[in-house]
Amino acid sequence: MSRFVPRHLLADAALALALLAVTLGPNFVTALASPQKPGDSVGFLARAGVPLDYIWWLCAALAIVGVALRRRNAVVALVLTAAGTAGHLLLQTKFQLLDLALPLVLYTLAAMSRRRRFVLGALAVTMILTYLAMLGSRVDMAHNQKAAAAAKQAQQALDGQEPTTPQRQPDETRMLANTAIPVGALVETGQAVLEMWLLLVAAYAVGDGIRTRRAHLVAIEQRTADLARQERQRATLAVAAERTRITRELHDVVAHGMSVMVVQAQGAAAALDRHPDRAATALQHVIEVGRSSLSEMRRLLTAERTDPAGEDARLAPLPGIGAIPDLVDQLRSAGMRIDLRIEGVPDVLPAAVDLSAYRIVQEALTNTLKHAGPDAGAWVRLEFDPEFLRVDVTDDGQGLAEGADGSGNGLRGIAERVAMLGGTLETGRAPDRGFRLGATLPVGARP
Repeated sequence: MSRFVPRHLLADAALALALLAVTLGPNFVTALASPQKPGDSVGFLARAGVPLDYIWWLCAALAIVGVALRRRNAVVALVLTAAGTAGHLLLQTKFQLLDLALPLVLYTLAAMSRRRRFVLGALAVTMILTYLAMLGSRVDMAHNQKAAAAAKQAQQALDGQEPTTPQRQPDETRMLANTAIPVGALVETGQAVLEMWLLLVAAYAVGDGIRTRRAHLVAIEQRTADLARQERQRATLAVAAERTRITRELHDVVAHGMSVMVVQAQGAAAALDRHPDRAATALQHVIEVGRSSLSEMRRLLTAERTDPAGEDARLAPLPGIGAIPDLVDQLRSAGMRIDLRIEGVPDVLPAAVDLSAYRIVQEALTNTLKHAGPDAGAWVRLEFDPEFLRVDVTDDGQGLAEGADGSGNGLRGIAERVAMLGGTLETGRAPDRGFRLGATLPVGARP
């Protein structure tokens, strides 16, 4: 059966039956402990104090069904249990253990509902309902007692006896007794219902506290999930940025090294027969450039490794402005005409600016070597300022090909470097002929 009925419904139904059992159980125990006297015609259920009125059992059924449904539909459960409790109060004027179903269901409603004002309204209505039910029972009891006293006096008058004269009461007391609802009943009802009110308020407070705690935990879990997702996104972006950086560095290293090696190899092939010494020198340059390029590639590829074999590669200094003269000499040895000019006083630069300036010059000269044509020359100008570093590379070669937009991988990498440092980049045809590249890299003012 549990395969078709939810487990929480079975648990709540068992709880409701347990409330009924603890309500009637002590009476059964008392009746069993007291043997029936000879000639006593009172039945066992009557001696046990079990209510025989079907209305009482109807109200008990409403309370039991309400407890069983409290986690499936708390509003309906509250209506049922409130009706059952009010019926019991109208019949017996006092609370029973079964009536604890009302604060239990109110607790469930406060813990599950997201509308606090609605639950507060339900609490107020429930408190008023219990008070009115108990008041109605007490007023009805007072009226029945008054009717019984009047009937007794009438019977005494018919029997010729002197009717019992009640003690003389003050005028104010007689006036209050003659009202529809005596003030004494109002006060006594308030005192009697106070215990149930305290239980209802406590049930609401506990349920609302649990609801608040659950909402807080849900908010914390959501925030934790958001932070974890943001952390994953940052890690993904960091990996992508690092991959882009390594790709850009590899492009600069490979493009420059291969271009120089190709030019040197072509020179060595041309001078192999007539000038073997020049061919040997060119081949030696090819070997040196190849070794240097391989070393730098190894440093880039082992930058993230932690084994001792890659320690030397990671500790090798990165090239910077100070390595530009060696770069120029290397390309001059390949037969390229380069004019290097330095304006201003060189100063210590940030590491990112230092490396980027070197890579910009390296990529610009490599492009000149590959695309400017034979016998093309280049002019490199470095302008140092306290707030910026200006790099200009101009050649007198063929310039951009017809329809080219100057947006190759090399220039794209330069643009990414400049943008990352917050600088500006200018590329295009030189004033006379050839190609010009100018980059301004901010370095910040120094005191």
